[in-house]
Order: sequence, then C-alpha cells, then structure tokens
Amino acid sequence: MLISQQYAGGYNINLIACWLLLLLYPVKVSSGLNNCTFIDGHILEFVCHGWFDRQLYLLYKDRHPALNTPYSIWQRADYIGSSMLLIVFYESPLTNCYNLVYSEGDFYCNGRNYPMDLQGTFRVNCLPFQFTYSDELHKKCHKIKKGRSAETISSVIVYMESNLIMQSRSTNNHFCTNLLLVILLFLRLQF
Repeated sequence: MLISQQYAGGYNINLIACWLLLLLYPVKVSSGLNNCTFIDGHILEFVCHGWFDRQLYLLYKDRHPALNTPYSIWQRADYIGSSMLLIVFYESPLTNCYNLVYSEGDFYCNGRNYPMDLQGTFRVNCLPFQFTYSDELHKKCHKIKKGRSAETISSVIVYMESNLIMQSRSTNNHFCTNLLLVILLFLRLQF
C-alpha cells in the first residue's frame, strides 16, 4: 500500500500509538479452572474421536499430546448454531461416556449422580473465546464422521496427566536401556 509523504508521518504516529496501547493496556485472557462457566453444569453430548497428527502438531505446536494421541470431543447439547466443546486428550474413562456433565471440577458420566473416579490427575484449560486449535481438532475428527462442524466459540481442553507421566517413563526406560548398552559395550571392549 503506497502512502504519500504528507500522510506518512501521521500513519507512523498512529501505528506507534496502537502498539503502545497494546503494550500498556493488554487484554486479559484467562484460562484455568475458574473460568469454565460456559460448560459448568451443562449436558455435553459426544461428537467424535480423532487422532492428533503431524499436521496439527506442526500448525499449533501443542507439546502435551504425543503424535497419534487419541482425543475425544463433546459438545454442549443445548447450544445451537455454534459450538462449545470439551476436548479430552488420551484414553480415559471419559472416552466411554456418551453424555458428560462437568461441574465444579468433577465429571459425571451418562446421567450418574456421583462424580467419576478418574485415576491420576488431569489438566483443564478453559478457553472462553474462539480458538482455532479447537476448530481444527473439531473439523479433523468431524471429517471422519462426514458431518459439518459449527464454529467453536469456547472450549475446554483436558489433558490426562497420568498418560503424560507414562510417556515420560517410556523415555526414561529408553535412556536406561541405552545406558546399559553403552556400559556393556565398554566392558566388552575392556576385556
């Protein structure tokens, strides 16, 4: 875009003023357990299962799930037009539920009136705004079902940390195995 020299100074001042406003008055974006009110106490219906593939990893650089990690998506049942999603990475007892209710940090499965006993811990990220990562996860697994996915306006992403720990244990096992091989080769060369 060409700007004449008489307007160039004003354009630069406006650009600098915008950057200063952004730096001095940042917009608060909260993610955490306290801000899940958009799904808290609502019935969520199962939508689809998907796999976290290389393309998603390269686009969004999510470090928590490993490649080919399964994920499941539930959608708020009473919200029509756009989607409010719950996305759970890794296999867990949650993946066997058709209906879920998330209330005050607990999950209730298929209409049961007692919370699920989830082994290990899980990390919950509440995102009360549109997030393209959630849209892509939704589209990717919906493509398998041949359905049309609506635009996501808010989402909750859950990582089952017990699975994340098992991943790091497997890395630790590889390290121990490699160390043992190096020691055996060293001893063999010595004798």
